[in-house]
Amino acid sequence: MFGLWRTYLHRRTYDPNSLISVDDLFNQFPPGLSEPTSPPVKKAAHQSANASTSLLMRWQNNGQTTKSAGQLNALVHDVILDPKFKIEELKSFNAEHAEKQTEQDTAEAFPLLKDFQTASINITVPSGLMSVIKAVFADPLSHHFHFSLFRLFHKVRSTGAQVRVFSEVYNSEAFIKEHDNVRLRGALPPDNPDCKPEKVFGALMFWSDSTHLANFGNAKLWPIYILFGNLSKYIRGKPNSGAKHRVAYIPSLPDSVQDMLAEFHIKWATQKGEILTHCRRELMHAVWKHLLDDEFLHAYKFGIVIRYSDGIEQRVYPRLFTYSADYPEK
Repeated sequence: MFGLWRTYLHRRTYDPNSLISVDDLFNQFPPGLSEPTSPPVKKAAHQSANASTSLLMRWQNNGQTTKSAGQLNALVHDVILDPKFKIEELKSFNAEHAEKQTEQDTAEAFPLLKDFQTASINITVPSGLMSVIKAVFADPLSHHFHFSLFRLFHKVRSTGAQVRVFSEVYNSEAFIKEHDNVRLRGALPPDNPDCKPEKVFGALMFWSDSTHLANFGNAKLWPIYILFGNLSKYIRGKPNSGAKHRVAYIPSLPDSVQDMLAEFHIKWATQKGEILTHCRRELMHAVWKHLLDDEFLHAYKFGIVIRYSDGIEQRVYPRLFTYSADYPEK
């Protein structure tokens, strides 16, 4: 009815879209509401003794790491022009001291935190990137993965012209070509040259970005997430779908490294920035070298047989399809 039609590369085994219900395609809200509502957040009764410092630090830690023209407007209208803001209170202002004071004020605003106890616990974690890939393909969510790929077209009613439509990662030309390459020319391991399971292409979509742990302080993590392009964006984009998986945390460069380099590096005084950039780049590459280990490289070349939750086996060839990253990862 929308004038859309498909051409498949080969006879499909099944259509994952047949598993999607009407309820999966729209949001349901209570009567009278157009969007979800959140419970009101109770503000802490405690306030910093210096209101000007509190306003300034709130602007500094508002989640925007790069201050735009809009952020500059916010500084003027939300801080400087606020009736509680007094310029004389900032005569002895020190950013580091104010940061610590903000953390202390926040802790004092939640006295129940003092009643908590700390304890050591043991948890199981994935042993590598391949363990995550195996778990994902064996999960029931993999029934929504697209392996019988197609090109999507739209017929314009007024002219009869046929226009190529790109609506998902798996109907892009790059995806289709790589899937067909794997299906027709995917190598088999020397120890199992007669392996019969169907060859499929697993499109790995990586994403990493710095994540602050709180609205104050400098504590942060740098997680690497993985999603799969074989899955529809309508499912992949749902926060509660279980389609996003953390595979690593990139550590920050310790301050001790700077102290050590300052002692012995002969060019530290003149090239500190370049040296630290080099160290951070090497750290990033070291993390990826750990992830892309021998087991992954073997699976990349020869594929890996994975049994799905319904008992069907396929030989999956993982490929790094996209990597969405912020500037520091460059």
